[in-house]
Amino acid sequence: MKQIRKLSLISMVAFSFYYVQSDEVIFNKVKHDLQMESSYVEVIYNKDKVSEMCPKQSIGCYLSIDKGIILINDEIPINHHDVVLYGLYSDYLQHNNSGSIDQEVTCDLKVNYLKQNKKNELAKLYAGQCDSLFRNKILVMN
Repeated sequence: MKQIRKLSLISMVAFSFYYVQSDEVIFNKVKHDLQMESSYVEVIYNKDKVSEMCPKQSIGCYLSIDKGIILINDEIPINHHDVVLYGLYSDYLQHNNSGSIDQEVTCDLKVNYLKQNKKNELAKLYAGQCDSLFRNKILVMN
């Protein structure tokens, strides 16, 4: 029984290490794609904090508090992790460099990221979502 517990603990540590390394790789990719510089921002994986601090039914969000943090639900499906994090880093970099976030830019970047990584089915899903949110819409401003 001790051997199984040790193996589980080692798997958890390796799994956590993967995310730390992956987060930084994704962050550097977004910096390159946006051609923007900024310091690395912390990612917190916590379902409860996401439901408390992010918009309803979101899987994560970027918050500008305390030099910026990114919250992601720790139960995020693994196939969506990288693209969701990519989008949140895009929001962070845009906000940190210009003070605003262009959601259409973030959406297009996520679709391109998925295509570059040969995740064509997810790219179609995200492209459809982008189209329904931003394309061919008339914005009325007061």
